[in-house]
Amino acid sequence: MRKFYSKTYKIGRLSLSVLVDEVILLYRTNNKVYLKKFATGWMSGIKKPLLALATVILLVIMYSAFMTNSNNSENEVVVLTDEQKKEQILQSSETDYTDPGEEPHHVEIITHVVRQGESLSRIAKKYGVSMETICGSNNLQSYELINVGMRLSIPNKEGIIYKLKRGEGLIPVVRKYKASLDKLLAVNNIRNPDFIQPNQMIFIPDAKPVNLIRGFIWPTSVRRITSGYGWRRHPIFGGRHFHKGIDVGCRYVWVRATKYGKITYTGWLGGYGRAVIISHPGGWKSLYAHLSRISVRRGQYVKQGQVVARSGNTGHSTGPHLHFELMKNGSHKNPYRLLK
Repeated sequence: MRKFYSKTYKIGRLSLSVLVDEVILLYRTNNKVYLKKFATGWMSGIKKPLLALATVILLVIMYSAFMTNSNNSENEVVVLTDEQKKEQILQSSETDYTDPGEEPHHVEIITHVVRQGESLSRIAKKYGVSMETICGSNNLQSYELINVGMRLSIPNKEGIIYKLKRGEGLIPVVRKYKASLDKLLAVNNIRNPDFIQPNQMIFIPDAKPVNLIRGFIWPTSVRRITSGYGWRRHPIFGGRHFHKGIDVGCRYVWVRATKYGKITYTGWLGGYGRAVIISHPGGWKSLYAHLSRISVRRGQYVKQGQVVARSGNTGHSTGPHLHFELMKNGSHKNPYRLLK
């Protein structure tokens, strides 16, 4: 009868199992397991104590080989999965909400000449204002209709540039745009609101309220959910996994901020493609992924309903859609139950 012999040695994350005719080397990282087998038939005639000594020596040599690029475990390079990267960013204090600093009192109007290949979203991102501010200040009826050579007036604050009509007073304008009269007077350096010149250009700060409604609004005009919140089979890689958001079945449509907040992340997020994270007061965070275009920049404050991106098909995606998540104090919530 064939004799069975087994012995296992461990050093840190490395373990070595010695059998009669083979040695199995196992090395564990945070998200991967490396396994290697070595035939050892030539060692079968060696007595057990010598075999144990030989395997220990072999273990030390192999362990050193694994760690050649690292002086200690703290320097070890760990490759995170897309899900781990996303969670790390969402849970990071760097994406937490912080109150805006004091806005500049003085309004500067910049004239921008549209160049070849520029879009309104790219221009808005460059100057750190919303597309609504640029459209409202230049009487544009669409986010798409800009031409090469067009001159755009862009303020350094959120709001709109407005030309007063003959006989028009400030009070009706303030009511129409739901703005603050005190802020309007201060920003435009107007001492007496009764003495306003016809055709005078004024700047209306915060022409729209911070939040249009209480709670969270739908980020797209389309409300067709193709994959809900909860357990599901992964559409690309297979296997059962927990879907921490909802997939909205829309093609290339504008994506809006679900609530007032601060842009704390923009850029590529592995399998999630182009993504935006908005942090909201009260410990809330929202994630928008698989985007084709991003029209905001990190550090910018956005109003509820403000355009932040365009849905798309970037990253690991089976077709154009928006992946949307909501979190509160580090815990994922079902967005469908909270959207209004």
